[in-house]
Amino acid sequence: MERAARPGLLHLRNGVAPAPEQTGFPARRYRRYRYRQRRCLLDPARGIALNESRELLGQFLRERRARITLGQAGLPPRRSRRGPTLTQEDVAYLTGYSIRTISALEQGADHRPTPELLEAIASALQLSQDERSILWYLANGTPPPEPDGAAGPDPALHRLVRALEPHPAYVTDGLWNVQSQNSAFARWICDFTAMPGGERTILHWFFLHEHSRHVMVDWEREAAALLSLVRGRAMRSPRGPELLAVVDDLRDRSPDAERLWAGGTDLLVQGPSRPMLFREPGFTDPGRPDEADHHVRLTITTLAPVRAGDNHRVLAFLLPDDYRGGAAPAGECDACLRADVPDRLGMRR
Repeated sequence: MERAARPGLLHLRNGVAPAPEQTGFPARRYRRYRYRQRRCLLDPARGIALNESRELLGQFLRERRARITLGQAGLPPRRSRRGPTLTQEDVAYLTGYSIRTISALEQGADHRPTPELLEAIASALQLSQDERSILWYLANGTPPPEPDGAAGPDPALHRLVRALEPHPAYVTDGLWNVQSQNSAFARWICDFTAMPGGERTILHWFFLHEHSRHVMVDWEREAAALLSLVRGRAMRSPRGPELLAVVDDLRDRSPDAERLWAGGTDLLVQGPSRPMLFREPGFTDPGRPDEADHHVRLTITTLAPVRAGDNHRVLAFLLPDDYRGGAAPAGECDACLRADVPDRLGMRR
């Protein structure tokens, strides 16, 4: 009996799976075929998408394998006429997996590879971070896990922060280290370059430096929101233990950090843009009679990276469109002077 041409498409068109004799498949293969068709029946577009992603995955792997030479992979040259680039056997040897497994991926077989296999292939084929993301999306439809350790931010982020003047902006990493800032950020919030090297984080500034309470009108609310973000990030990031170690240190040094952390349970992921109420530079003393006249509502927005695994972000505080603030009067924050806060922490206003 002649086999039906591409029975998967027949199933999707008619909504009825062909009988075993129509496919010509052996019993075991037919059961696997029906399992795939049941998945496609729940979402007809899924069957086509799965086939396309498998084909793209196979093409991607073959192309990347063909560009790596034996020498680049650390393998000795061979005497056969198979060429100087990697074969499936070479990839199997480098990854520690069977040739059958590597071949199945390149042929687009219905196979969901494990994270260990994908990482081994990414290492063997010397994939870049972008290529590693492509591999994961094509194979599993998910982004790759975040890499361990801290990497430096894209240099373009530093330029972007400077270009955002006069809006305060800074670059931060997964531990809220301030890695770059513009002059507006130093003027409105704090000059982090003047702070001790191990404490140039938003968390340290919030809980260990009195000036954070002078800058923000609703410090309590913002501090609680920050710790909610910390909880959310610590649960989903490989650097969660490092982040929690920072929190533990702050809880030992700040009664407010201990109180807000112990009494809070909210978990937040970086949400949409939202307003924050600040005191205008030069008028950050909460005890001024005209203090309320110098409240400015800035909109905080987060520019997250599109590169998977990159924890660096640009946070910008957008001034109101109608803001026409003049030059701040010279001198230090009066509230900081009363609290005897040293100017070395960048508190000059």
